[in-house]
Amino acid sequence: MERTVRRIHDLDEKDRQILALLEVDGRRSNSDIARLTHLSAPTVAERIARLKDIGVIKGFAVKIDAARVGLPVSAVVEFQPRSNQDQAGINAVINNPAVRTCYRVTGSSLLTLVVRVSSSAALQDLLEQIMPLGETKTSVILLIDIEDRPLFADALPPIS
Repeated sequence: MERTVRRIHDLDEKDRQILALLEVDGRRSNSDIARLTHLSAPTVAERIARLKDIGVIKGFAVKIDAARVGLPVSAVVEFQPRSNQDQAGINAVINNPAVRTCYRVTGSSLLTLVVRVSSSAALQDLLEQIMPLGETKTSVILLIDIEDRPLFADALPPIS
């Protein structure tokens, strides 16, 4: 039997409600989601499984406050390798444990990195490791106003 997979833009209102609830609390139980969406718990479980199967839900994770575990300094580092063909150098930068997020971007830099370190001195040490591999432009993050803004939770009216 051939299984049909719906396109991502075919999500219905109940799928969006489920996603909104999971964005706020990824550990929310199926029975709680069912109560709030007026679906049965097995239906909620089936929808969540389908959303995972089609790649809408990429996983469930714990959000850790980096500052509270000893990494209070964060920065955005734009990195342009000496050569875009220097894959070893690029990999050395990407695989540095201080790099929490890495985007390959257009513009004057190849990579935009978000790094987390224990101190300004640790940031300086990180930059000294990276600079022989290419050019950097660094901005220390002073305050995070928005991080990982929900895609669905903010846009939906309250679920009754």
